[in-house]
Amino acid sequence: MSMAFLGCFTVTTILTGFLAASRLLAADAFEWNFDRPTEVIGTVNIEYGRVASGVLAGSTAWDPHFSLRVPKEGFDAQQLTWLTVRMYSSANADLLDVYYGSPDGRWCLGGKLRVHKGWATYRLDLSKNHWRETTAGDAAKQWGGPGKRVNAFRLDPGNQAERWIMMERVRIESVQPGFVEGVTVEPQGTAKFKALRAPKTVEAGGTLSVTAEFEMSAPPGVAKGTAFVRLRHGAAVMKLVEQPVTFDGNTLTVAAKFPVSRFWNPGKLTVEAGCYELDSAPVLAEVAFTNKRVGTVKPPICELRPIGGDPAIFVNGKPMPGFMYLAAGGLHPDYHREAAQAGVHLYSDWFGTSRHGDMGHVAPDTYDYGEYDRYFGAILDLDPQAYFLPHIGMTGPLWWQQAHPEEMSLREDGKREPTSFASELWKREMGDDLRKLIAHLRHAPYADRILGYIIYSGYTAEWQMWGTWQPSRDDYSAPALRAFRKFLANRYDSDAKLRAAWVDENVTLATAEIPRWAKRRPPGTQVLRDPKTERQAMDFYEFSSNMTADAILHFARIAREATAGKALVGTYYAYLSAHGINQQDSGHLAARRVFDSTDVDFLMSPPNYWYRKPGEASTFMSATDSLRMRGKLWLDESDHRTHLTEPGAGYGRAATLEETLGVFWREFAEVLTKRAAVSWFDMHGGWFSHPAILADMGRAAAIAKTSLPHRKPFAPEIGVFVDPESFYWMRSTTANSALVLNQIATMPQSGAPWDFCLLSDISDARLPDYKLYVFLNAFRVDAARREAIVRKLQRNNATALFVYAPGWFNAEGQSLDNMRALTGIRIAKDDAEGAPQITLNGDTAAIGAKNLKVSPLFCADDPGVQVLGRLVGSSRPGLVTKKMDGWTSIYSAAMTLPPSLMRRLARDAGVHIWLETDDALYTDGQFLGLHAASDGAKRILLPTCCVASNAMTGKEVSVSDRTVTLMMKRDETILLSLIPRH
Repeated sequence: MSMAFLGCFTVTTILTGFLAASRLLAADAFEWNFDRPTEVIGTVNIEYGRVASGVLAGSTAWDPHFSLRVPKEGFDAQQLTWLTVRMYSSANADLLDVYYGSPDGRWCLGGKLRVHKGWATYRLDLSKNHWRETTAGDAAKQWGGPGKRVNAFRLDPGNQAERWIMMERVRIESVQPGFVEGVTVEPQGTAKFKALRAPKTVEAGGTLSVTAEFEMSAPPGVAKGTAFVRLRHGAAVMKLVEQPVTFDGNTLTVAAKFPVSRFWNPGKLTVEAGCYELDSAPVLAEVAFTNKRVGTVKPPICELRPIGGDPAIFVNGKPMPGFMYLAAGGLHPDYHREAAQAGVHLYSDWFGTSRHGDMGHVAPDTYDYGEYDRYFGAILDLDPQAYFLPHIGMTGPLWWQQAHPEEMSLREDGKREPTSFASELWKREMGDDLRKLIAHLRHAPYADRILGYIIYSGYTAEWQMWGTWQPSRDDYSAPALRAFRKFLANRYDSDAKLRAAWVDENVTLATAEIPRWAKRRPPGTQVLRDPKTERQAMDFYEFSSNMTADAILHFARIAREATAGKALVGTYYAYLSAHGINQQDSGHLAARRVFDSTDVDFLMSPPNYWYRKPGEASTFMSATDSLRMRGKLWLDESDHRTHLTEPGAGYGRAATLEETLGVFWREFAEVLTKRAAVSWFDMHGGWFSHPAILADMGRAAAIAKTSLPHRKPFAPEIGVFVDPESFYWMRSTTANSALVLNQIATMPQSGAPWDFCLLSDISDARLPDYKLYVFLNAFRVDAARREAIVRKLQRNNATALFVYAPGWFNAEGQSLDNMRALTGIRIAKDDAEGAPQITLNGDTAAIGAKNLKVSPLFCADDPGVQVLGRLVGSSRPGLVTKKMDGWTSIYSAAMTLPPSLMRRLARDAGVHIWLETDDALYTDGQFLGLHAASDGAKRILLPTCCVASNAMTGKEVSVSDRTVTLMMKRDETILLSLIPRH
């Protein structure tokens, strides 16, 4: 999910028009005054955090930090070298750390100034900072890195938890006369508690009035300050009132009234009162809180049932569209209010982070669920129609990780990551925490609003191995090694069998090691592994994916049991068209196990990152139609970067409002026609905060709601198949991307709808009969599966497209005979390195994966084939077709076939082609979405006579001879409603 954890700043260099709120101060400074939330890209571990009235404030958990917005082009670190920060901290802390990121990917963290209690101004020469933490080498340990350019900037205001912090100003500038590094601590006055008036009890839905009086001595030279009253439930700040005060005597009175939510759990509320400029412990009082809703509300019965043959969410027997809003970091009332006003009432927000969880287990033997009560209460107070599908983190809390370092994942370079997925202690203890948390939530005053749980862990929360995208990989920890040896014992059951498989006369089941990186990813362009010499790596990759699946299914089973099977349970997994060269290292290859589990209702991912710019396409990261075939739901966590994101956000960022809306409707068209759910991910806050975006979000929500009960069965005529297990037999090379990721990314532009399925489902009776079957990486195919493929093709005289090395491996070994047995075509092999590209007959343009060299190369060597294309630079047949007994075989030596060729092959297979141009098309027969790759006329040929209308506006669209002609601009999306004429 590429979730780099989480606005408007004052630009003091000439950047006219960058943001409406920027203003020119000088040519050599940047300043953030915290006048608007958009100045801050995101906060981490700052609870009750908000940006308002010129202050960023909140309560710290361990390791708080926040990122500030900078322009896309960044700024000159050679010129801007001095940092000034005015900050309040309620207690001393360690260092004020500074983080920078540079355009070349380098980053570093470091600091030298200690954080002091009270208000203080911190001034730091960034060119002389103590830069210490980086993964980019020693060259990064300097301000701005070697390139002296900064395009990401973050502050860490001390690691210590349980402090109240406020940032009033942050400024980066060039050196000025009189600048001296250091901390200027502002004087504090004193306050002595005199009286506090608060009721002894308060009932949910009522009002809590508080008055506190202090005898005070104002700080020298300070005439005004800010008083506060906080209301806590456990450690969570439930309400906060801040008041400006004038120091004009010896007495300070602070008064506040709090509306008390109907959705808080009963218990003790703690009142805190004080003044930031006065040194004293906050005045404390306890108020007993009662709530009659407890015990009267029951959890809903949530399940998936088919509508139109595909799964839909049902809540207490009624269908509910899976149309959600998600804000990273939990509660953001302003953004949640926007979503509610737009008509979105289902929220899938986060508790915890990927690196340390938050299930209320705040310390050994200490549980505090106040943060959960605060979140659910606040959302329900502003949106009484709200329902929830929350993210719950399974990674151990930080204190637990520190207490159990031996249970942490270990990279090859010796660095520890969070919890090893193989840790039995972690699974047991976090499983207990999950049971307790669910029990709390199911008895809470908001229990009737929670539909289920998204359980997450791993790198970026997506159950990726912690080292998937790191310079050094994992997992070499003791728990993983024990689990790996157990896996080997189950597979080989004797030292002799293991030695034979690994071709190692010294290895035993008790001494086998996890392969080092050099064995896991040997250099070179060879795509296929040699099982005789690489079995150790193959075993490890199969183990690591099953280790991940074991952990997922462990927690899913606990959630299922704890909810008596009446709540939805899901998570991120089975990213089969996303990881590219890192596919084997992801841990995501045990897809079928997770798909088949009765404890998992839905799986999810972001939209594919690698081809989703305006004018391109939207695709999911998994074989979602195999999941749908099982009656399970896919949840698209749509994190598209709108034009409101920072200019350097990347990942297909839209530059204008028009591009944003085009991408939004393209994404919704895919979700709607693939019968998926969607969560609109406001990753850094404010990504959708534009009237036009919110209005269209409301329109899309209405379409999802009104169309759901009327869905009808639909099956595409193209089936695309990926084989997760074949990746174990492949080396980790960029051919992974060419074979699967890049091919899937452009399939929406092939002119016809298509399904994406697991190869192992070829023998499943629920699988539709397609006219064209595309086998992307069917490299290991045993006799039983080969026979199942042929039987399926013969059912309707279908066509199969096999790519690169189909059937090379089987149970007996690897050979060209195996490939011929599967494809029916005699194939030759060339061990030389070359490009897997072809030229079509009568053309000179190279077709296939660009900038890729692989070995071996394959070509057809069969006089009975029809040659459609030849390998680039030779006369060897690289794309051929052959009529078989009741089916047609196509073999392609090229990887990543373009949409125009896929369209041609589909047409030859008898597939109805809806569109002849390379625009992204999504349809389920009732709706049709089209995203324009170019300006001009788009002609859609419908398979039957239909009445068409613009689903976004309700306006009828002309249909002539089954053809709809649309004039479109590049990046524009239109969504049509299609009703057959009877």
